[in-house]
Amino acid sequence: MILITGGCRSGKSEFAEKLISGSGSRFLYMATAQITDDAMAQRVLKHQQRRSSAWETHEGYADLCEVLKECSGKYDGILLDSVTTMTTNLLFDFIGEKDWDQFDFSQVDFKAAYDWILEHFRRLVQAAVSAGVPFAAVTDEIGLGVVPQTYLGREFRDILGKINQFLAKSAQDVWLVISGIPVKIKDGGQTFGEADIR
Repeated sequence: MILITGGCRSGKSEFAEKLISGSGSRFLYMATAQITDDAMAQRVLKHQQRRSSAWETHEGYADLCEVLKECSGKYDGILLDSVTTMTTNLLFDFIGEKDWDQFDFSQVDFKAAYDWILEHFRRLVQAAVSAGVPFAAVTDEIGLGVVPQTYLGREFRDILGKINQFLAKSAQDVWLVISGIPVKIKDGGQTFGEADIR
C-alpha cells in the first residue's frame, strides 16, 4: 500500500495516477467524492478527462472492502481518491440527517465517530492487502494551515490527521507532494511507476 499526501492543488492526484499506472495496463479508480454542486462536477470531470481508457471508475465510499474482494486478477493497480472525502462522508453518515442550519456540532461524540471511521479504514487496508494488487490512497495534509474557526472544522482536522497517521503507518511507501514535486518520506520498496515520474 502507498499513501500520497499533500495540500490542495499540490498535484498529488495526478502524481498518484502516474505512480499506479506504472504497474500494468488495467486500473481501478475509486472515487469517493459526492457531487453536490456544479463546481464539484467540473472538478470531477477534469480528473476523468486526465485519465486514459485504461482506467475504470467505481464511484462511492461505502462497501469498498467488497469492491476490493472482486478485484483480484482484474486490475493491475487500484487508486483511492480520496481519504479526505471518504472521511467526510463517513463522518456525516455517523452524525445522521440533521437540520444543519440549527445543529450544534458540540453534541456529537467525535471520539466515537473517530473509532467508527477508523474501523472502516482498518478493514479497507486489510482488504487492499488481501487483493494482492498495488493499492494507493490519496489524502490531504490539512494540519499545516491555521486552526479552523468552527468546532466541526477542528474536530474534522483532528480525525483526518489521526486517520492519516494510521494509513501512513500501514503503508509501505508514503509520498508528500508539494507544488507538484513528489518527495518520498517513507521508503518501503514499492517502486513501480517511479521511472515515469516527471
